[in-house]
Amino acid sequence: MLINYELLRTLLEAGVAPTFAEAARRRRVTPSAVSHQIKALEAQLGVPLFERVGRNARLLPAGEGLVGALREAFARIDDALAAASDDHREVRGVVRIGGPGPFSRMWLRPRLARLLLAHPELVIDVRFDVPSVLARRLLAGDDDLSLLVSAEDTPGLEARPVYVEEFSAVVSPEYLGTRGRPETARELAEHRFVVFDADLAMHSAWWRASFGKRAPLPPKIACRITSLDEMLALVIAGVGIAVLPNYFIAEAVAAKQVVVVGPRPGKGRRSARNTIHLAWRKGAAQSARFRAVQAALLEEG
Repeated sequence: MLINYELLRTLLEAGVAPTFAEAARRRRVTPSAVSHQIKALEAQLGVPLFERVGRNARLLPAGEGLVGALREAFARIDDALAAASDDHREVRGVVRIGGPGPFSRMWLRPRLARLLLAHPELVIDVRFDVPSVLARRLLAGDDDLSLLVSAEDTPGLEARPVYVEEFSAVVSPEYLGTRGRPETARELAEHRFVVFDADLAMHSAWWRASFGKRAPLPPKIACRITSLDEMLALVIAGVGIAVLPNYFIAEAVAAKQVVVVGPRPGKGRRSARNTIHLAWRKGAAQSARFRAVQAALLEEG
């Protein structure tokens, strides 16, 4: 049964106020308007709610039961409306962020610490995955924000660049000791590579930047493994060469666990790089918590 919300509000006020005149004052209407609305509600329900004696009106049992139920129901509705309004205006509640694990540990971690310290009622839900899954999850609404490569080309998403990662090819010192240092495309093509997945995203970007777009990719793939940590571990174990982000290999290079190989730096040689973006769905509802997290992650530094 469809009942006008305003009629129910009027019934609640008329049921708890001592007179229709007082109910009218609370509803900011005339007493006659309250009387007409109560009659309209009774007609829709087919049940008398008030007994009218002269100028006075007394709730009947049906009216008492309905007023009691409405009082409890409207209290919950009012609380829910207030909470929804507060959630939109105040930085509290959950914001879901997706990103690649190693990059997020390096770039996202300090920013999360600042956000959570600044907003005690904010909850950040971070989930790591591979880029293709991250994009699908963001488009599906499972995440609110995500750190993606090439997000500016994805329909349905808005994105801003936040970081440019560069890549290097690395091997273990022991590997070099037995096989020598490869520098040219021909030399590198004779070695085995550990890659992230079949897309060869980092691997091909480094190869094209080093040897040009026409140079065929090296054919010897020893392992595909969707983990930068495992790729580095296999390189340290001497399995072969891997192309990895510079921020990720910095400690291993400093500790001399791995050595950078490939063409010597020279004039005109481009560095291999990817731009990482902070992305979100176009037209997504932007609550106060969303705006706070988005702004913090887009800040410089």
